[in-house]
Amino acid sequence: MTDQLRVSNTILSWTSTKLLMNGAPFEGVVSIDYEQTRERKKVWGARRNGRALGWTSGKHEVKGLNVRMLVDSFDVLTTLLTPIGLGSYGDAEFPILLQAEEPVIPLPGSTPVLSVLFSPCVIVGEKEARQEGIDELLVDVAIDCLFLTKNGKSLASIVRSLP
Repeated sequence: MTDQLRVSNTILSWTSTKLLMNGAPFEGVVSIDYEQTRERKKVWGARRNGRALGWTSGKHEVKGLNVRMLVDSFDVLTTLLTPIGLGSYGDAEFPILLQAEEPVIPLPGSTPVLSVLFSPCVIVGEKEARQEGIDELLVDVAIDCLFLTKNGKSLASIVRSLP
């Protein structure tokens, strides 16, 4: 049994991607990369068999969220965020929604749209370089994020977030 019935065998790719920042679509994004970790510690006790008692709940962190985009798209983003940050686009908190979608015939339990939600996010840096040639002008935007979910699933402990 296959995991998806794809239309014309089309596999998800960059052209399947849609990116929304603070609810606005941005087509001038050329790449996005990130990683997340959950650091947990094994806890040892006075067990005669020498096995660990368990793990701590740990700390979850979204690291290295970087968005590469066209400089004019970045100008639009900073214009959108500056009023939210009361004059500083670096103070504005905003969500980022990254989606990938291609036509599929959904099977039970499958999801035709893959969504990653980063929230809340803040811009913490930018790097831009220009040079002679025919290449487009790009800016690398460093973003800090507190949390991410992939199709509603999380690496972080959700149970521990409940009241």
